[in-house]
Amino acid sequence: MANVYEQFFDIMEDFGYFEHIYEELPEDFTAVFEIARILEDESQELTQTLCPVLSLRAPCRDDSRPRESRDNHVFIDDVEEYEAGLIKTPQHLPRIYNSQWLLPESVFYQRLAKKELWVPYAREPQYFTVDPEQDDYRPDGRKQKLYLLLDTSSSMAIRNRINLAKAIVYTFLKQNMKELGYIHLRTFDTAIGDLYEAKDSAGFRALINRVMRLHTLGNGTAMARAIKQAVNDINECPQLSDTEILIITDGACALNEAEIREMLGDHIVINAIKIGRSQLYASKSLIRDQLFEDDTMQHRVLDRLQKRESELLYQLEHSQSPQLKRRYEESLRAIRLELERQVNAMTEQIIVGYGHELERLSELYLQIDDIDLTGLFVCNQNHLDDLRNLFLSVLGEVELHCSLDQMRKLVLLLDHLHLLMKTTKDQRMREGLGELQQRVSTCLAGCIEARFEQSGGTLMRNLPAADRQDLEYLLSSASTLHVNLWRSFIWRFIAKLRTLLGKGD
Repeated sequence: MANVYEQFFDIMEDFGYFEHIYEELPEDFTAVFEIARILEDESQELTQTLCPVLSLRAPCRDDSRPRESRDNHVFIDDVEEYEAGLIKTPQHLPRIYNSQWLLPESVFYQRLAKKELWVPYAREPQYFTVDPEQDDYRPDGRKQKLYLLLDTSSSMAIRNRINLAKAIVYTFLKQNMKELGYIHLRTFDTAIGDLYEAKDSAGFRALINRVMRLHTLGNGTAMARAIKQAVNDINECPQLSDTEILIITDGACALNEAEIREMLGDHIVINAIKIGRSQLYASKSLIRDQLFEDDTMQHRVLDRLQKRESELLYQLEHSQSPQLKRRYEESLRAIRLELERQVNAMTEQIIVGYGHELERLSELYLQIDDIDLTGLFVCNQNHLDDLRNLFLSVLGEVELHCSLDQMRKLVLLLDHLHLLMKTTKDQRMREGLGELQQRVSTCLAGCIEARFEQSGGTLMRNLPAADRQDLEYLLSSASTLHVNLWRSFIWRFIAKLRTLLGKGD
């Protein structure tokens, strides 16, 4: 049976937890490793649910051969990046070839109306067979370009939503890195994050590293502005032609559906993953505004009924004939019944549809329940043995030379064991994890003491008083497994140790 933790440290390095040290890391940050491991197992229910997104592909346009008969080992010929094409949407107007602005105004608008203006588009790449030796290089001409919007609002910290989102992004980027996809990414909360791209191995690794190191979450969910920014980026950059948008969020927010559909046009597609079951409810004031201020066929019917009601009231008040008054009263009752029926129907429609605009806008919409780490992770004897072997491999390195890399490995393993202790129900497994956790903690304390001995005592003197006090406490009480205190201090200590020694050996 394969060792499921054999690549634990390699993946942690991909995540950026070796070179980029923060004073504060998200709680249970190593959970991303376990969730990603589950997503790689096609038999898991969560993987099957997410499969449509994890395998997003562009339609195969020119190659009708069966997939198994294609040679996926290719390089891309990009000598000419653009080719001319007729304008497809008004958003492309700023990109038309400059000479067309010199046309007479009447001719220009006529050609615009008929979509006969010429625009440069990114050229369809050509593929040529090669024979690469790398196993992780499997380009696929059908892999679509994708613009990823990742929600980083504070609510994503609830119930490990951000860790699940990171694991989805990691799995998706890892798959695209093999197939040479073209990915752009922005984060959004109350603010819209910077734009990052990945189109080669270095770019994908940098993007994975950046996403995994996200640890500060903002307030609010400015989804409408994020979608607008994505659409603007796609329309302004020829290389992003035919790019689809994927939104990963936990937010239920109201969107101006008509406005966004107009922005998307016929050539931009939205897909969405919604984590959790949060819902948005329409307030009474919002319902009232939408009932009487919008301009649709239903609202025009409502307006006519209200005008007819006012007319009947006026006639009833000024009528002198008892017979006419009875007729007006009967008509008024009928109008009011119909008005009430229309208002109730429209109110129900507003309540039911409110907050579900993203679902209606999305071509592919996946609703994912919040995950329970306790129910998601299953630690059995094989996993415990694998973790012990992982520790023994680090211990062997430490016995040869206790470097900063080994210290970082021990800290990461200590954090992950702490996570598994919290999420494992089996008491026997918890005891085994606790025993291993104590061995790792003791080894880490010994490694730090060894570095002090190597420094001849100067290292302790160079540390600030507060750090010396923390470190002395940690060393004296390592066996009691003060995991949270270790976690809050050790990253700062390793970074300072590296600075004082002048190298990362």
